[in-house]
Amino acid sequence: MDQPNPTVSIVLATLNGAPFLKEQLASILEQDHTAWDVILSDDGSHDATLQIAKSMLDQTRLKILEGPKRGLAQNFWNGLKHEPREQFAAFFDQDDVWHSDKLARAVSHLSDIKGPALYTAGRIVAHCDKRPQYVQTRRSVSAFSSLLFRNPVAGNTCVLNPDAVKILQRFAPPPDVPFHDWWAALFLKGVGAEFIHDSTPTLRYRQHANNVIGARNGHLHRVLNGTYFCWIQSNIDGLSHIQDQLTPSARRVLRVCLPSRAGLRLGQRQKTDGTC
Repeated sequence: MDQPNPTVSIVLATLNGAPFLKEQLASILEQDHTAWDVILSDDGSHDATLQIAKSMLDQTRLKILEGPKRGLAQNFWNGLKHEPREQFAAFFDQDDVWHSDKLARAVSHLSDIKGPALYTAGRIVAHCDKRPQYVQTRRSVSAFSSLLFRNPVAGNTCVLNPDAVKILQRFAPPPDVPFHDWWAALFLKGVGAEFIHDSTPTLRYRQHANNVIGARNGHLHRVLNGTYFCWIQSNIDGLSHIQDQLTPSARRVLRVCLPSRAGLRLGQRQKTDGTC
């Protein structure tokens, strides 16, 4: 992009985020990259979430939307679909704290890329009291096939260039797809977007009892009870309906997976409701 100081729309999905929101929003106000606005999609908070946002952010830089109340992915997408044309977008979880160079680093990495691109970075995983636990750099995404079965993209580090935003706005995740970042990564990789991974940590990710996923906890449990396989199946099923948008190589990979997707259930333990 040839804009000297492009605007980044920060897409914030909230639900009762008051305990962490003040410090989170303060980290937006301290960004070195000052051209930003916030699109806040709230899924029915009954605490002080909206009051805090209105008190801390200038109303000219804040758009508040009523969330769809259909889960995390749909709440984030509700914000993303209101993203203005020709702006970058950054996903922001309601309990994280950004480093001051977060947006500046992302825009710098994305500024000269033509076509859709997704930026990710490292992060510091911390206790809810802000004590660091460890640095998580993740891995860059090299293949569409590996992304179908594991998501190494940390959504709270993601920044999208305008071309990536435009294409994602056209293809929202189906209602049963659980995670906005996994769907965004899958679809963008499937259409041949460029992925940029910056191993430098750009935020502090706070671990607490209410994290939807958590950095390490619960993965084995979700594999054993079948939840993880249902997530994979939901992503594959969703992509199958828009496979004509994918590159030929991604379509070939998806077609291999489609006949066997029902087999994902065979080795799993049935969930308590007996369905995916």
